[in-house]
Formats: sequence, C-alpha cells, structure tokens
Amino acid sequence: MFTLMLWSIAAHHSEAADPDLLEWIKNRLDHLLNLDAWVVVALLGLILLSIPVSVVTLYLVQRRRYGIDPRRSSEDQS
Repeated sequence: MFTLMLWSIAAHHSEAADPDLLEWIKNRLDHLLNLDAWVVVALLGLILLSIPVSVVTLYLVQRRRYGIDPRRSSEDQS
C-alpha cells in the first residue's frame, strides 16, 4: 500500500493536465476540423458569451410568462 502511494506521487507531474494528452487532443482536433487558430478562439468566445446571454434571456422569458413583477411587493401579488 505504501509503495503504491509513493509510486503515485512519483508519477504525478506539476502541470494541470497531462501535456502529452493535451498535445494529442490538439493535434486530433486540428486534423479533424482543419480550422485556423483565430477561428477556434472566436468560436470559444461566442460559446462563452452565449452562456450568460441565454441565462438572462431565460430569466426574462420566465418573468414575462408568469407575470412576476419585481417592483411589486409580495403582499400585492397575492
């Protein structure tokens, strides 16, 4: 048991992820998609921006659908 723990510590590296695996994933995506680096950056940026926009949109749709007015007090809504 103790030797397994020592082996796991020795096999650990300081990077957040395995650099060989990340390089393999990057090469595989480059081969499959064949996109320029800036296109990938733009796509990831659009995905990241679409998350908060969709949350706000869903909030506004739900508020309109159920007629919830945050300016009214809870006594007025009942």
